[in-house]
Amino acid sequence: MEYFEKKITYLRGLCDGSDFPAESKEGKIFHGILDVLDDMAFMLETFMDDEDLVMEDEDLDETDEPIFFYSFNCPSCGQELDVDEQTMEMQTEIPCPGCGANSADWFRGYG
Repeated sequence: MEYFEKKITYLRGLCDGSDFPAESKEGKIFHGILDVLDDMAFMLETFMDDEDLVMEDEDLDETDEPIFFYSFNCPSCGQELDVDEQTMEMQTEIPCPGCGANSADWFRGYG
């Protein structure tokens, strides 16, 4: 954000060096605009810093969490199925890619 700070400082110097007194209508307008630019640069810098932190957190989340797989053999055709943990938690039924048998049917009579 150094770029914006330098530009705003330069403009403030031009405004202060102009023939417009700070109490004049023009001086008040220029100083008001520069104050708004200062606020916008600060907000943009704060937003960019927050965005960097979020991106760092997302990078950590993606690399730190291991992915677990569960292996099953279909009782109908014997094909091995590898299912990740997220699918196991979200799906109530998982069809066999070989024969189409439903995982809900595999465990009937157990438990």
